[in-house]
Amino acid sequence: MKHIKEILRNNLLWIWFLGFFLLIGGEIISDICGPIKLPFFDKDFNEIFNAYINFWGIWFFTIIYLIIFKRKNLSVLNSLKYNTSGNNIKNLFFGFLLGLILNVLCILVAYLNGDFQLYFFKFQPIQLFILFEAVFVQSSAEELICRGFLYQRIKSRYNSKILAIISNSLFFAAIHLGNDGISPIGFLDLFLTGILFSLFVYYFDSLWMAMACHTTWNFSQNIIFGLPNSGLLSQYSIFMMNKNSLKNSFAFDKIFGVEGTIMSVTIISLSCIFIYFYFKKFKSNEL
Repeated sequence: MKHIKEILRNNLLWIWFLGFFLLIGGEIISDICGPIKLPFFDKDFNEIFNAYINFWGIWFFTIIYLIIFKRKNLSVLNSLKYNTSGNNIKNLFFGFLLGLILNVLCILVAYLNGDFQLYFFKFQPIQLFILFEAVFVQSSAEELICRGFLYQRIKSRYNSKILAIISNSLFFAAIHLGNDGISPIGFLDLFLTGILFSLFVYYFDSLWMAMACHTTWNFSQNIIFGLPNSGLLSQYSIFMMNKNSLKNSFAFDKIFGVEGTIMSVTIISLSCIFIYFYFKKFKSNEL
């Protein structure tokens, strides 16, 4: 009986269930505590700030869970710690830079294709710094669950890095199914993005890099350029879209943004392919 119970509790579906449990549990905690209202800042700022900072509950709930069940989650806890080979300042800032470059490249193609027009809105350094921290909380929380908890638990359970990469990426795409404007291409794009972030963990041994890349991707499109971030549209950004100029194309979706497009799928896919062949040729480290 004990053997059957252990099998039921230590398979892929169970690990997925735990990941979903940590997400929902964290969201409930944040909702119970309510929004964080920052004085001296306007309604639009507070609204987008809370849309991102609300993910603090996932961090809180997950860390408590990992500490309570430390024996089964040592690999997850270790993936969060500083280490000279992977989770270091160099890889953190490389992740920030890479996320910015990839997203700006997608935005540039869409802009040059005439998919939207931008106008300058406002530049307030203090507010932008606060929003960057909030976006980091949101992005790193999703990475904590997907590339931290799910990746490490699945890899340890099945001794398969490929299964860990594919399954956590499917989970990552699936949790965005409720987002405005989600489409089959959007789902594929999110899945491939999950693959890319997982390759950072596998090849660079750096969850921090995945967190950083995720952060600047979201921050640049939503807070710098005012474009939808997986369906989330901010009313506070450096630039704003002229909503009358929007059009759907291979590089832009009027609701979902540059994500969920053939252009984004292509750029993310090429990034994954480049990392794979680079490490295969020069580092003798392949899946």
